Amino acid sequence: MANTPDYSWPPMEKRKVMGQRIKRLDGPAKSAGRAKYSSDIRPKDMLFGAYLTSPHAHARVTKIDTADAEKLPGVKAVYVAAPAGTEMQYQGWEIAAVAATTEEAAREATRKIKVDYEVLPHLVNEADLGKAASRSKQGGEQVVGDPDKAFQDAEAVSEGQYGIPVVYHSCLEPHGQIIQWIPGAEPDGKADKIMVWPSTQNVPKYAGDLGNVLKVPANNITVDMQYVGGGFGSKFNPDAWGVVGAQLSKKAGGRPVHLFLDRAVEQMIGGIRPSA
Repeated sequence: MANTPDYSWPPMEKRKVMGQRIKRLDGPAKSAGRAKYSSDIRPKDMLFGAYLTSPHAHARVTKIDTADAEKLPGVKAVYVAAPAGTEMQYQGWEIAAVAATTEEAAREATRKIKVDYEVLPHLVNEADLGKAASRSKQGGEQVVGDPDKAFQDAEAVSEGQYGIPVVYHSCLEPHGQIIQWIPGAEPDGKADKIMVWPSTQNVPKYAGDLGNVLKVPANNITVDMQYVGGGFGSKFNPDAWGVVGAQLSKKAGGRPVHLFLDRAVEQMIGGIRPSA
């Protein structure tokens, strides 16, 4: 009993945080609806983005045609993220995206994009990961040491099968951002700038991560995020939708693009705690 922790220390009246009623500084703004999340922002001339994603778990794009989508009224930009020859490793892989004057026009335009796929075999169970390793260098089971010998040398062996399921973050505000690629913002007309309103837990590093992918100096990227609508271990990097949104804005002449995942796509590619 001598080693039992003394949970009464420090005394309650001297505790600054534990057991105390702490006022949330953001409470009044959130409860009154004054707090603006990135998905609420509406910069001037903003366009709405929509994704076309792969319906197959494993496939290769053999042909893609965006001509009909580009002709629809309201469409200002179409960006192909998976050109012919791209091999996709999961359902929900980004194929293309559209920016239009309304969300409805953007979604309708994605349905006009024609894609031919070569459907390839896919695996579902962790027990089959060894098969994936024989087909691709990108995935598969990794074994370190000699498990069979370890079982033979053990004094006792207890066998069982244990697993954990996939767990989704399911943030109320899905992954995404509003992003604006401003061409030639400097007087010399050479330096581009980017303004981005992301949903992220990693504001300090966001500009550097995005700049590395887009080849734009981090000092030329402004990140503005006042409130995050949930993260729970996700929402750190710009991810593919940050890059795709930036390219849509650039193709649309620098107009800001609102590109957030819808709930179905969020559940497929928005990040998970993987099963095991």
